[in-house]
Amino acid sequence: MVKPATILKTMPVLAVLAGLGATFALAGPIEDRQAGMKQVGKAMGAFAGIAKGEAPYDAAVVKTNADAMLAGMKQAFANFTPGSEKGPPETYAKAEIWSDPEGVKAAEDVALKAVEAMAATTDEAGFKTALAGLGESCKGCHTKYRRPKE
Repeated sequence: MVKPATILKTMPVLAVLAGLGATFALAGPIEDRQAGMKQVGKAMGAFAGIAKGEAPYDAAVVKTNADAMLAGMKQAFANFTPGSEKGPPETYAKAEIWSDPEGVKAAEDVALKAVEAMAATTDEAGFKTALAGLGESCKGCHTKYRRPKE
């Protein structure tokens, strides 16, 4: 039997979670892909800290951030939908994303494999190799499919 006090303690949590769900449900594809890319950027920041020696290599930290990056990439990639070429909000996606679906898919596949390689690292040497590949995969999309922020 569930105690009434337990129910009262869980109700605020459920209300917050329901509110978050409503917030996410109201966002459009541009906001959703930008949120995914912010998640990618946050994970990349953690990787940069390790690469610069600001934080020690820790396989568990790398795996956690790689998993977050993978989720962010998948969220972003899924939201380059027809009709989301222009905002508001402002988008930095180039028209080539919609005119070159095969190229975009190939670049996505390279990026996802690079994140999987990062998640699989077990030492600092492997991390540095995976980070170089990850950086190149990001550049592969951003150079061709993202315009610079002005």
